[in-house]
Amino acid sequence: EKKRVQRAELDPWRDFDKLRGGLDVVKLKDFFVKRPQLVVSRLVEVTTTAKAAKEEWDTGIPDPAFENGGSYEFDYVPEDDMGVKEGATIYRGANLVNRMSALGPVAVKIAQTLSQRADIVGDEVCDSLKRLQTANIPFDDNLAMAVIKESLNWNGPIAPGIGIDDSNKNDKPLFKWISEKPIAVASLGQVYKATTHEGEDVAVKVQRPDGMALLAKDAICFKVVLAAFEAYKNILPGQAFDKGLIGNTVDRVAADMTNELDYIKEAASGVKFEESLSFLGFVKVPKVYKKYSTERVLVTDFVKGNHLNKLTKEQGVAMTRMAVEACTASLVLTGFVHADPHEGNLMLDDEGNIVFLDFGLMSDVEDTIMEAFAQGIQACLAEDWVSLTKAFKSSGFISNPIEWKVDDSTDSDFVPVGYDPITGEDLGIDELKKDLEKSMRGEEGGTSRFGALAAVLNNLSEKWKMSTPPYVLLLIRTFLTLEGIAGRVDPDFNIYEMAMPWAIRRSLSPSTLEGISTLRSTILTKDDRIQWPRLLEFVETAMAENEKEEVASSIDKQPIKTDAVVDEAPKEKSAESAKSGAMNDAVVTLLGSPEGTVLRRMIRDLDSIDLVSRLLSKDAKPLRKQAVMALSVEDMKRRDRCSSSTIEVETSATTTDRPMSDECAKLREKQLKWTRKITTMIVKEHLMKQLKAGPKAWFKLSFLSLKLITGLINRRILFYLESLKKTLSPKEGCKVT
Repeated sequence: EKKRVQRAELDPWRDFDKLRGGLDVVKLKDFFVKRPQLVVSRLVEVTTTAKAAKEEWDTGIPDPAFENGGSYEFDYVPEDDMGVKEGATIYRGANLVNRMSALGPVAVKIAQTLSQRADIVGDEVCDSLKRLQTANIPFDDNLAMAVIKESLNWNGPIAPGIGIDDSNKNDKPLFKWISEKPIAVASLGQVYKATTHEGEDVAVKVQRPDGMALLAKDAICFKVVLAAFEAYKNILPGQAFDKGLIGNTVDRVAADMTNELDYIKEAASGVKFEESLSFLGFVKVPKVYKKYSTERVLVTDFVKGNHLNKLTKEQGVAMTRMAVEACTASLVLTGFVHADPHEGNLMLDDEGNIVFLDFGLMSDVEDTIMEAFAQGIQACLAEDWVSLTKAFKSSGFISNPIEWKVDDSTDSDFVPVGYDPITGEDLGIDELKKDLEKSMRGEEGGTSRFGALAAVLNNLSEKWKMSTPPYVLLLIRTFLTLEGIAGRVDPDFNIYEMAMPWAIRRSLSPSTLEGISTLRSTILTKDDRIQWPRLLEFVETAMAENEKEEVASSIDKQPIKTDAVVDEAPKEKSAESAKSGAMNDAVVTLLGSPEGTVLRRMIRDLDSIDLVSRLLSKDAKPLRKQAVMALSVEDMKRRDRCSSSTIEVETSATTTDRPMSDECAKLREKQLKWTRKITTMIVKEHLMKQLKAGPKAWFKLSFLSLKLITGLINRRILFYLESLKKTLSPKEGCKVT
């Protein structure tokens, strides 16, 4: 058996290797009980570094690069371009980056999240910290080569001229070529570009040799400090924490970050992530080269594409929309979420697909939580504060039962609001709903920004007993990061609107008994009749929204006054197209997919005889009008497809077109086929119910059909008359001033 390669350069951190394989709290404590000096020295280091960073920022020189919206490039920046070469001016942003990077992976992860939140830390801090996404201070290249050799059990050169010594100068190198310096530096590793002997360009990710040591020391320091803080808070009246909450949170975060040290697990997570979102058709991950990959070295395809800072604004918006869709779909549908989607981990490839990188931080989400988040997204957009409150309770943000401080005193304890003696419902839902509504309406961006919601919850926590469950920490990081990116490319971006289609799909395809029961009770009564008042309310709301859009559209059609108005039109059209595409992908194929079982059963159980009778009533006039409009639209689409003269051929694809893989196209076609087949079957079933019900039911169905057909004919006549009028009337020029 070949003798294992051990590099002496890595000996200082070899003791920490016994802590690998997932965080074991007992093992961690036993390890540091024998080495208390490491804990003390790390606490001193963190305290002094944080203090120095604060002083340097307060007294330092602002970087003029940020005066006009400038920012650092995300690609590797040599040190002599960072304002640290001899004789150069050292700006406070460079100092801050150096301090945070020196503190290690945990501090860098926090900084990466803050780098997307200019609304929290300000533009200069935000832009300065962006450098930590792909350009941390690198560790020594010789150490990186030593990690590669020891991990791959390789004694030869890494590449021609790289990793050579007297004992191996005649041996075949591992790669045909490798960059001398890293092209990107992250918190726990750095990436080199290389070429295999087969001529394939690859990215070689090498783990920091001190990665495990830094994470272990930070984990035990957090436990020591926060345990002391928890004990202190428990002494104060009205300030008690849930037992073990802080400790469990620290354990969860530390365990999640420890998983980043296993590149084999990361590679498997990448494959799982791509497969779980294959139905989207635009999510890609780099291919892994297994023969070069180990726990501390990961070799993947070199992605041909660009990060956000190298994209046009239109491409940046398109990539951001796809990122939000992908993360939302994974949150509410697949339950496997990328928890680190900062700009350095997102790329747009040459085919227009979004490429996710770095799968060390991932979140697994249970079905009940997925359904709670889906409910919360819809409730936030609909401003349904009762449902939003219930969603918070289901997801664990709010105590169960709901508790509050009755007199708003900071010294008082939280007490349960109580239960309704008749219905048994938690009375705290209605009380909290009032405060939630007031706060959400008063907070800027309350129903469009995830960060605003987080701020509202933080403020309400003084009166209401709330907590952040450990499992949700990474999910919050995901969406705060995405929202920061979205705000940069489009200030009007509404993260909830882009997430809505997938939230609706999840709500229509529940997998828990509670979710199934909620869906049925929302749409059907106990005797399987349609919830008629709720349906009418939904139609009225939809019609009101349509009227608002028509008013906005009529304003847009007014004579153009300025170039600014011209620029807004494509942006709004692109946004609506993206939302429409997402809704089509999320909902249209549901009936023919395996997840549509509950929806299919519910439609089959529907009392269609009662529904036909209600559709003939006076109250149903708006609903019949909406049905005629929908049928008219489908009729026009069918006629356009049949008449080549009416088809508008796009001369070129826009940058916001949604790409679709061949596998996804085949899956979509299969699901649409099944949707049509199942729809036909369900319609036939309900027609048979009508026939079995007798002549009265036949007459009602025939009369309803006649009304709809008449309405459709009327709309077609009006359309042709309008077209004729436009043809005969003189054409007016459009004067732009």
